Amino acid sequence: MNIINHWKRLLWHLDRSADAANPWRLPLFALLLFLLLFLAIFLPLPALLHPPLRCLIALTGSAAITTLLLAVTIPLILLRRRNYALGNARYFFNNHILILGGSLQVANILRTIANDQSLCHKDILILASGNIPYLCDFLRSHLSPAQQQLSITLYHGQRTLDSTLRSCQIENASHIFILGEDNEPSHDNRNISCWNTTRHLRSNAIQMAQCLLYLRNNISSRLLQSLPQESHTSLETTVVNPLESIAQQLLVGDSPDSEPYTLDRGLVNPDSQRYVHLIIVGMTPMGYAFASAAAQLCHFPNFNPTAAKPIRTRITFIDPLAEQKIDYFKAHYHNLFQLSHVTLRCDNNGWQSSRPDPSFGDFLDIEWEFLKGSIVQEWIRQRLSLYAQDPLQIISVALCGDNPDSNISDAFNLPPQYFPLDDVAPSSAVTPLVFVFQPDDNSLVHAVHNDVPRYHNVVPFGFSSSDPLLNRRIAAAKRINFLYQRINSGKQFTAMSSDSNTLDDMWRQLSFTEKASTIHAANAIYLKFRNLGLSNLSGSISDQTLLNTLARIEHNRWMMEKLLAGYSALPLAQRNALNNALLSNNEQTQNDATIRNKRNTSRRFANKDITPFDDLPADVQQTYRDIVCNLYAAV
Repeated sequence: MNIINHWKRLLWHLDRSADAANPWRLPLFALLLFLLLFLAIFLPLPALLHPPLRCLIALTGSAAITTLLLAVTIPLILLRRRNYALGNARYFFNNHILILGGSLQVANILRTIANDQSLCHKDILILASGNIPYLCDFLRSHLSPAQQQLSITLYHGQRTLDSTLRSCQIENASHIFILGEDNEPSHDNRNISCWNTTRHLRSNAIQMAQCLLYLRNNISSRLLQSLPQESHTSLETTVVNPLESIAQQLLVGDSPDSEPYTLDRGLVNPDSQRYVHLIIVGMTPMGYAFASAAAQLCHFPNFNPTAAKPIRTRITFIDPLAEQKIDYFKAHYHNLFQLSHVTLRCDNNGWQSSRPDPSFGDFLDIEWEFLKGSIVQEWIRQRLSLYAQDPLQIISVALCGDNPDSNISDAFNLPPQYFPLDDVAPSSAVTPLVFVFQPDDNSLVHAVHNDVPRYHNVVPFGFSSSDPLLNRRIAAAKRINFLYQRINSGKQFTAMSSDSNTLDDMWRQLSFTEKASTIHAANAIYLKFRNLGLSNLSGSISDQTLLNTLARIEHNRWMMEKLLAGYSALPLAQRNALNNALLSNNEQTQNDATIRNKRNTSRRFANKDITPFDDLPADVQQTYRDIVCNLYAAV
């Protein structure tokens, strides 16, 4: 560190000491200065002077000089304190955590950092373009006293400017969160611009940095994920949709304490007739994210596509504009709805439905329902009551409207069957869960959840929950990637690599789509194991029936993940023809089929393996078995 950096670091310590949180330091500084000047003047005075006169001269001189010095230094200190408070001062940081953007979600990130022993001791620099004092006050009011002990510095500036990012020592950061601002136009474009600038400025960086890139729109994530693997040697990027992250924190259920709040409540097993029914009130960005997270997870062992009435997970949307919004939803996920059962109801008597395109087949384990109206309408309340009284349905309701107050009102005005103390539903029915989106403050719902027995099944989400398990899920995804690559390369899997560098290097070779896929695979491990009674699994699985069931579940999950990411299936005739050509004894036919298959996947985003498990080639089925046999190693 050169002299300039040492000086900037010293100024950082002085400015933090003079911050508004420590106003007593200025008078102390003035008193110490006065005493030093008094001694400096008093001691050298000629001994010929009488002591009282010497004391008077010393007091007068030191007071005068102190006054002059304070007249100069205090304005300078106050100016620096003002610059510090407004985020205009600049310092030197190294091996620090850099948060680019002042979204109010930064409080969640800080809670996560405070709970991580490897991160909580690092300096944290937040670059925001909004009102820095407001953000500072917000953080102080929403962080616990222990979390406020984090070493946090706020800068004011634009995250897309080279000069501003250089002033943040972005090349020295160990962790980078490209978060963005609330309610800003072109949020995702700005974050991607910031990400590109970050990659350029870190072209000569020595240490590797973990980067979380937050994108709000699904289409942004899909377009970015279509890029090839990240070739940058000093930046490891993971794309995060903040709304999907909120939903995943709530629904993944990767700890014993979270099981009562999972969509299946641990009640679905291979012999169960019950099914998950998720009801989402509000076709909003949060509602779509909630549905996406649920669709990634809700794949259960009691689904049989060849049964007369297959047991599918049902996702229902309720919205006054459902008839118009369903068109947007279908267009956004065209490839998914091409294979799905979909029902639209406008009242008790008016409804229309569509079935999967017969040229593709009927094999997905999730179906969709849309109710046009609001939950205060009588016909919708009647349907909600019937749902809650059905002993086969495991119901969860997610109030995902844009207005937090309306979400509270709707939640506590649900039909009486949604609250257990009314004892209206049959004893065999499962008590519904009611999730209430509260992005700004969850105090009211949280208090009711804890202190009113009638409403203990009402759970707030979206505000106070940090994501301490994200790093754990990424670490599990890296282990799953090692497992996948080991088996897909034809090598026998014996044990998980204990070398973190090996796992990291293999992870960096993945495309963004492959990274997202393995993270979703990590999210689903606990659910699969719990539904099959494998919670305490510590070794490979040898039971073939169990392996086949796990392989089918994993394939159903993988198909849904691919469909949500924008991939499409091939018509059944084309799938069969391509598979037969790949297995042909004719070398030219086989080579042509291989090229056609790669072109379908990379250019057309069409995958031949989006098909029923039983229609997969035998080698692909065996690959699934080999993978799920060793999933325990990724936990």
